[in-house]
Amino acid sequence: MKLREIAEVIKGVHLLEGAKKVKTYKELSMLSLEPISFLDERKMLKVNVTDRVSSKQLTRAGDVVVSLYSPMIACYVEKGQEGYVVPHYMAIIRMKNFKKMDSRFIVHFINSVRGRRALAKTSESFSSSRPTSLPIVMLNEVELLANSNNLMERF
Repeated sequence: MKLREIAEVIKGVHLLEGAKKVKTYKELSMLSLEPISFLDERKMLKVNVTDRVSSKQLTRAGDVVVSLYSPMIACYVEKGQEGYVVPHYMAIIRMKNFKKMDSRFIVHFINSVRGRRALAKTSESFSSSRPTSLPIVMLNEVELLANSNNLMERF
């Protein structure tokens, strides 16, 4: 099953700051993504922007935020962490409403050795070199449940 079949992958937004402040947002940073899969709210940036950000590009409870650059950490958005801006070097993975899968599975998969191998394999099929960033197209094409029964088949 490919990620695009069960979730929508939304690219983060590039914010513009200016003298004409319309709204202040809290924006995620690479430091706010903890390697143990949670968002550290103490390490977010306050940004005064000139245009409002689409609600689609703000975090919601149950979302997965993943950095598109190495080390490609995925974090789960808890209740109370809604409304943060996701920057252009990250993406939101939002489960489709009709799918009854816990999005924490995706966090675990992306942060696991197997998930990293799947991302690397998908990346290699699109590029001849080893990329340091992960385009949205590749993230959409990652096989989540391929070889999921290997452990059971070995016994």
